Amino acid sequence: VYAAKPEQISLFETPFLSKEAENEYEIIGQLFDTYWLIAYNEKLLIMDQHAAHEKVKYERLIKRFKEKTIEMQTLNPPVIVSLSSKEQNIISDYTDYFAGLGFTIEDFGGNEIAISSVPLDLYGQNEKDMFLSLLDELCNEVPKGKQELVYEKMASMACKAAVKGNMRMSKEEVKTLLTEMMELDNPYNCPHGRPTIISMTKYELEKKFKRIV
Repeated sequence: VYAAKPEQISLFETPFLSKEAENEYEIIGQLFDTYWLIAYNEKLLIMDQHAAHEKVKYERLIKRFKEKTIEMQTLNPPVIVSLSSKEQNIISDYTDYFAGLGFTIEDFGGNEIAISSVPLDLYGQNEKDMFLSLLDELCNEVPKGKQELVYEKMASMACKAAVKGNMRMSKEEVKTLLTEMMELDNPYNCPHGRPTIISMTKYELEKKFKRIV
């Protein structure tokens, strides 16, 4: 008996992230504080939780920006940040962009600023570290292009910075994340182009274990 010839698997052709699949997958567990192993339809799926979080936050932030429904979370007390002269220039150059994405930034005297609100979708991380990471990326890679493209680039940078602190997650939290991803147009790649989920078929596993020659 010959084994069936393997076919090129495409997550776009066999959508795991769909409502139909929601009751058919099994979350096995977490690996290296980063990857989640999921069994589904004779496949082993491996999800990068950082890339998945980044994608969900980015899509939600951009959607709200385009619909002009940005939600802001007040920081009380405000976060005080000391800036280099280069960072001060970035803040000055991109004042309108920060405001458009939901950051409220005020002069605090000297080389310091006070951040009194952040986009709701980026709240709950270490806001100071996230903001400094965003500034650092802006200093090294100033966005170019049309206004909307600059917003998208900044949102991508901000979301990337916001998810760095995520480590351990419960299975319920992962299930919630997967449900959120199901609502996206393209959940399979993060804003920087990295895959959020990769797959290995049962056939490929059996080949590796030489159950199939």
